[in-house]
Amino acid sequence: MSEGHDGIAADFRGRLARVRTAMAERGLDGLLIYASGQHSMLRMDQVHYLSDVRVIGPHAVLLVPLDDEPRLLLTPRWDLARAREATWLKEVETADPEALAERVAQAARGLSEPLGLCGREAMPVGFARALFAALGRTPVDAADLIPSLAVSRTPVELERIRRAAAMADEGFRTLCEVARVGMREYELAAEVDAAMHALGAEDNFGMIAAGAHNVAVRPPTDRRLDPGDVIISEITPCYRGYLAQLCRTLILGKATTLQREKHDLLLEAYGQGMAAARPGRPSAEIARAINGVIGRAGYAEYCRQPYMRTRGHGLGFGAVVPYDLTEDASPVLQKGMTFIIHPNQYIPETGYLMLGDTVVVGPDGPEPLTRTPQRLFSKE
Repeated sequence: MSEGHDGIAADFRGRLARVRTAMAERGLDGLLIYASGQHSMLRMDQVHYLSDVRVIGPHAVLLVPLDDEPRLLLTPRWDLARAREATWLKEVETADPEALAERVAQAARGLSEPLGLCGREAMPVGFARALFAALGRTPVDAADLIPSLAVSRTPVELERIRRAAAMADEGFRTLCEVARVGMREYELAAEVDAAMHALGAEDNFGMIAAGAHNVAVRPPTDRRLDPGDVIISEITPCYRGYLAQLCRTLILGKATTLQREKHDLLLEAYGQGMAAARPGRPSAEIARAINGVIGRAGYAEYCRQPYMRTRGHGLGFGAVVPYDLTEDASPVLQKGMTFIIHPNQYIPETGYLMLGDTVVVGPDGPEPLTRTPQRLFSKE
């Protein structure tokens, strides 16, 4: 491990201690945590949260006994050296995919009932059947145990998110610098990806679309950029398993008065959404504040599906609380939460416009972690 091995290990031991306290409160003698290489921006990777290993194979199980060392078992066999280098855990072993269920069962022998299970929703049916048969029992569902403890970011998590946020800023700076008429969308996206990977990004959930009137953000295509295009970007780099997202709009040419007027509406909504993001307040108030501004401007019907889904969301892999920022959302905001606030909006006169930042909730309100100015960009 790098980034200061001792500090990171202490951070992870703190997470493990909180998990074990919750296990004891539920009467669990052990916990099985499942993950695979199929990562999702909107799903927490609980194995990564406790081990610092991003799984790349088809299956991995982290066994956490109540009173013994955790053991990480994963596939494929050749991934052992990478996993051991990445983790603070002492017990790491690999197995062939078809043998992993039996190896997990052997490791779990001696643990009494009940045994908890996290990550069942991501587990393939075939592996679940093999695991439960090898165990000779079906573990208790403990899907909420770790997410409930990961609502607020630890110092190590927050530092990684800040690093990812800086990468997102560089990605958008590159987009503005290299975008030109005649360039294909996927070429522009490749330049953005390359700039962030040069800074250490592991991945990027990138959505870059362009046109005179965008209906929604989408993956880049082979379309060539035209003069006057509205380029909307959702840039989401990953650094050491943690994501930050930046949403911005660039006009390839001089922005019109109408475009600036409608983007100013997003700026006002953004400000009201940020003002609502205070500890102790329901996350739904962020969506209500944003929708209130846009609705009063005459676009209430466009604040709902199919035009808009959410006004922000948590970002995995470390946690996804709050999930979607909607008027029906229920989580109460807490100090140390991180998520994106984005009043992205389809407007009939201009098409889809984007604006949003990853924030961390502080004692007095949200702090943007992305530093790109909140404005409409243009490149004449």
